[in-house]
Amino acid sequence: MQNTKASQLLLLLKTVSSQVTQNFEKKTGLSLTRYGMLVYLSQQGELSQNELQRYIQIDQGAVTRHLKILEEKGYVSRSRNPKNNREVIVRATSLGIATVTQCDQKKTSLLSELFEGFDEEEIIILSNMLFRLCKNNEKNER
Repeated sequence: MQNTKASQLLLLLKTVSSQVTQNFEKKTGLSLTRYGMLVYLSQQGELSQNELQRYIQIDQGAVTRHLKILEEKGYVSRSRNPKNNREVIVRATSLGIATVTQCDQKKTSLLSELFEGFDEEEIIILSNMLFRLCKNNEKNER
């Protein structure tokens, strides 16, 4: 691929990522990261903060900041592990679980708008190409 086309594609990927992230937050009231945290906590029950951090794959300080915001909104609760006082246990509250359900409905609407005019085959092709880009990027990070 020509370097110019690859550079344009890189900028386009950044723009699309930024636009989708902003649109998701505007429609749901949650960042994609906080939404992902809530979904995972809703599915898993309770987890240590370290387990959540490994799943989300962001640094521990960022996890703490996100959890603080989610806790202030009443979406999660945090407590010390009685067996290991250094460990923080996190769980989604009933409000957090209800919020995931509401966000899922809004996410479905957002995806319909985002992929308007795409057929199933185009979505699969795009998904496969983005997956390959991610894999190539992971190899280059090492």
